Amino acid sequence: MVFWSWHSSMETTLYTAALLALVYLSMPNNHKAVLVGCADDTAGLTEHQASLQELSRLCSSVDIQASELVLAPLRSPSPRYLLGSGKAEEIAELRRSRELDYIVFDKNLSPSQQRNWERLAECPVMDRHEVILEIFRRRARTRQAQLQVEHAELQYKLPRLTRAWTHLSRQRGGRRGTRGEGEKQLELDRRWILTRISRVKLELTRIDNRQSTKRKRRSESRLPIGSIVGYTNAGKSSLLRTMTGAEVLVADRLFSTLDATTRTVHPEQGPRVLLSDTVGFIRHLPHSLVDAFHSTLEETVLADFLIHVLDVSVPEYLECFEATCDTLRELGVLEKPTVLVLNKVDALSDDFELTTRREKLAQLHTGPLVVCSVLKGQGIEQLSAEIRDLAFAEESKRSYLIPIERYDLVALLHRSARIYQEDVEENAYSVTAGVPSSIAEQLEAFRLTK
Repeated sequence: MVFWSWHSSMETTLYTAALLALVYLSMPNNHKAVLVGCADDTAGLTEHQASLQELSRLCSSVDIQASELVLAPLRSPSPRYLLGSGKAEEIAELRRSRELDYIVFDKNLSPSQQRNWERLAECPVMDRHEVILEIFRRRARTRQAQLQVEHAELQYKLPRLTRAWTHLSRQRGGRRGTRGEGEKQLELDRRWILTRISRVKLELTRIDNRQSTKRKRRSESRLPIGSIVGYTNAGKSSLLRTMTGAEVLVADRLFSTLDATTRTVHPEQGPRVLLSDTVGFIRHLPHSLVDAFHSTLEETVLADFLIHVLDVSVPEYLECFEATCDTLRELGVLEKPTVLVLNKVDALSDDFELTTRREKLAQLHTGPLVVCSVLKGQGIEQLSAEIRDLAFAEESKRSYLIPIERYDLVALLHRSARIYQEDVEENAYSVTAGVPSSIAEQLEAFRLTK
C-alpha cells in the first residue's frame, strides 16, 4: 500500500476532507506497525524503552497495533532519515518482510524526513506528534476542543503539504516553464490552510472572551480555585468526581479529558472551594498543542493552588512526575502552592515499594504529599484537609460585629471563610472567622480588633 495513491480525481474539491483528516488514520482500523525509538544521549536506556512502550499505548488508542518495537541508537541525527542509511534500510526491509502497514517514530520527524521514509519504505510513516494529534481529534467533544485540535493540526500539516501533492506532478507533469497540477494545487491548499488558521483563531478568541467572562464571575465569587493537574490517565477526572460529585467522563484511556471542567466542593464544615480539571500532560507534549490549548490551560495559570495527581503504581512514575513538572514550568506555574497526590496505591501490593517511591518523591516535592486511592476512597479525607489548608493558607483569624441588615456579608463569610465562632446578638452578628485576603477589605469596617 503506497501512501500517495489515496487521492482520486476529485482531489481539487475535497479541501476539508483531505486537509483536516489525518490521511493515515482515516484508513480502515486495526492496522499493524513497526514502532521506532531513537536512543540518543538525552535520556537513559530505561527511559527510552518506557517512552517506546508509551508510544505503543498511544497507537492502540488510534487502532494501530505495535507488531515490532525497534530501539535504534542515535549518535548523530541524519538530515535524510534521522537514523543512518543502513539502519533505515533495515527497518524498511523489516516492514516489508512482516507486511506491516505503518512505521511510527517515537521522535518527531521533519517534513523532508517523513517524505524520505515514505519513499524508502513504501508505506505511511508517522511520528509521535501526529499520533497525539489524532488522539486529540478523536477525543474532542466541545466546539472549543475541536477548534483547538484543528488549529494544531493545520499548523502541523502546513509544511507537509508536499506529501499529498508532489505525486501529481510526477504522474501528469507539465511543460518546461509551466507549473504542474500538483504545484498549482499545493499553492491553493497552502492559501486555504492559512485562511482557515486565521478563521479558527478568530473563533477561538471569541470563545475565550466568553470564558474569560465566566472566569471573572468565579473570581468575583471570592472562592479559592484549585486546578487538578497531572499526567494523562493518572485519575484526575476520577478525583474531581469524588470530591465534587461532578458527572464528568471517567475512562481508563489516554486523554479522556480535553476540556476544562470546574465544580464546587461542598465540605461538611468550612467554606466552599472551586476545583478545575483540565487536559492531561504527557512526555514530549507537542508545543503546537500547548499553544492551541492555552485558553483551556489558563485555568491552571489562574488557579490559587494546584493538585498534582500522579499514578504512583506505574514503573515510570518518576518520568511522569518530571514530565508534568516540565509542562507546569513551561506554563509558569510550577511555584504555585501544590499538594502531590500519590494515586492508585491500591495497585501496588508491595508496601516497601510504596514507601520507597514515596520517599523518592518527597525529596523532589517540598509541599504536602497525600497517599491516595481515588477508586477505593483511601486518603480522600486527608486530601480534603490539605486542600482546605492550601485554599486558606493566606487567611487571618479576625472577629467582626456585623449589623443584622448586612446579612450579605455574613453570607460572604460562610461562603468564603472558615467560621470558628458565631453568635446572634440583639442587632448584630458576632463572628470569628479565618478570612482570606480576597474578602478582608469588604469586612474591614466591621472588624472588632484591629
